[in-house]
Amino acid sequence: MHDFTHLLLATSQTLGTLLDVANALEVEPKLVYRWMAGFERPSPVNLAMYKARLIELRETSPRAGPHPLRRRFDARAA
Repeated sequence: MHDFTHLLLATSQTLGTLLDVANALEVEPKLVYRWMAGFERPSPVNLAMYKARLIELRETSPRAGPHPLRRRFDARAA
């Protein structure tokens, strides 16, 4: 189960938020938060499907870049 939680976190970092992960998995956002907190677990039947989908999302989604209004980014433009 630890690797599933790690995949959730890594995919949320790739997509931007856990809400984006929930939308991609077509589940309610509160369910994804409960999985991350360890309060619930997906059924074993769905677990393999969710893992495969998370891996696919990580490989095919571009990583989000830095926010354009952050100071570090602004300092380079100046």
